[in-house]
Amino acid sequence: MKVKRFTAANMQQALRLVSQELGADAVILSSKKVSVGFEVVAALDYQPGHEQDRPEIERQLRLQQELEDARSASREPQPALKKRDERYEERMAFAGQGDLSSKESLSAVLSGLKNDDFSRSNTVTPARSPAPEETGRSAAEDAMLQRRVEQGEERYNSVIQQMSGELRDLKDWMVSHQGSAWDTRRPLTWQQSQLWQRCQDVGLEAAWADRVASRIDGDVPLEDAWNKALKLIASDLPVAPNGLLDRGGIYALVGPTGAGKTTTIGKLAAQFVIRHGAESVALITLDNYRVAAHDQLRTFSRILGVALHVVPVNGDLNKVLDSVRDKKLVLVDSAGLASQDPHFSVQLSMLKQAGARLKKLLVLPLTSQGRCLQENYEHFKAAGLAGCVFTKLDECFSLGPAISISALTQLPVTLVTDGPHIPDDVHYPDADKLVKLAEQMARMARTRWQAAEAMSFATQHSSIQHGV
Repeated sequence: MKVKRFTAANMQQALRLVSQELGADAVILSSKKVSVGFEVVAALDYQPGHEQDRPEIERQLRLQQELEDARSASREPQPALKKRDERYEERMAFAGQGDLSSKESLSAVLSGLKNDDFSRSNTVTPARSPAPEETGRSAAEDAMLQRRVEQGEERYNSVIQQMSGELRDLKDWMVSHQGSAWDTRRPLTWQQSQLWQRCQDVGLEAAWADRVASRIDGDVPLEDAWNKALKLIASDLPVAPNGLLDRGGIYALVGPTGAGKTTTIGKLAAQFVIRHGAESVALITLDNYRVAAHDQLRTFSRILGVALHVVPVNGDLNKVLDSVRDKKLVLVDSAGLASQDPHFSVQLSMLKQAGARLKKLLVLPLTSQGRCLQENYEHFKAAGLAGCVFTKLDECFSLGPAISISALTQLPVTLVTDGPHIPDDVHYPDADKLVKLAEQMARMARTRWQAAEAMSFATQHSSIQHGV
C-alpha cells in the first residue's frame, strides 16, 4: 500500500496530482482546506475496512512530512550566500547595462565593479526567466517534464469525461427508467415521468403516454400539468360527428363474438323507427354459420315491424343492398368469427366487395383487454373501417385501452352503449367526457387497491398479535 499527501491551490489541481502520481485506481482517504489551498490524502492498493492499515498510513504520512521539512530546510539559502547571490546579480546587471564600446567606458565599468559603485546606480534590473542551465535541468528534461504534464492532463480529462458520461447515464436511468420507455435516449423530467405514470394508470398505451408526457412543459405545478395532459388526450381522441340517427346510411357492424353487435343494431333500429317510421329501416344479416344465429335479430325485426334480409353463404351482398336502396337506414349484422375460421375470409371479402357505400364500424367491447382490442382491429382493418363503437361501458373498469386504439389508429368513435336496455342505452360520444371518465375509473381502482392493501396489512398485524 502506498499513501501520499498532495497539496494544491484548488481541489481540481489536487485531484490531477493524485491521478498523475497514483493513477486512476487511487482511493481518496481524506481532504481538507489548508492555508495554501486544499490538502488531499490518497492511497494506492488500499482495502477499505482494514483497521490494521491505519498505523502504516500514519507512518508513511509522517515520513513524507519529515522529508518535505528536510527539503524545505535544504532549499532555504544561508544569509551570507543569499547576500552574495544578490551582489552577484547586481554586478551582472551593472556590467550588462554598461557601455563597453570604448576603452574609457570599459575602465569605468571595471572600476565600478571593483569599488562597488554599481550599488548606487539607479538602474532597475529587469526580471528575467532563469535559463535551463541555471535551474539545473537540461532542455531535454524540460521537454520530457512538459510531455508528462500534458499526458497527465489528457488522462485526467479522459477520466472526467468518463465520470460525466456515467453520471449522465445514471441520471437518465433514474429519471426516465419508467418515464421514456419508447425513447431511452431522451430523458424526461421528473414531472414528465409522473405524468407518464398517471397515463399508465389510466390505461393508455405506452407510446401514446410517452407522446403526451413529452409535450408538457415542466414550468407548471403537477396538477396543472396533469389537466393539460387530459386536454391533450381528449384532443388526440377522434370522435365522429353526431347525427347518425338522423342522417341514416348503410352501416355494417363487425367485431368478435359477444361484442354486442346485434344488440347495438336493435338499439339503433328502434330509435330510428321511433323518429322516422318502420318503413325507413331495413336489417341484413351475414351470420349463417351458427345455430339460431338469426333468432335475436328476427325478434327485433318482428317487434319493430321492419324487413329482415338474410344473405346466404357465398351469396351476393351487393344484390341485397340494391334491393333495399330505398331505405333511409340499413344495418348489416355480421358473424363474430375468429380469424382462424375458414369462413372469416369469405365474410371479409363480402364486406370489401360492397365498396365505400357500406360503412364498416368496428365494435369494441370495453370489457376486453387492450391486446385483444388491438388484435380485433388488425383482423378487421382490411375491410376498410370507417369508425368504431364502444360497447358495455357500464361493465368496464378501464377506458384507456379502447381510447388508445382509437387515438393511435385514428379510428373515430361513432357511438357508445352503456347498458342492455333498448332503445335507450346508446349515445353519441364526447371526447372530454370519455377522458374524464377514464381518469375517474383509474382513481377508483387505485383507491380500491389501497384499501385492499390496508386491510391485508391490518389482518396480518392482528394475526401476529394473537399468535396465529
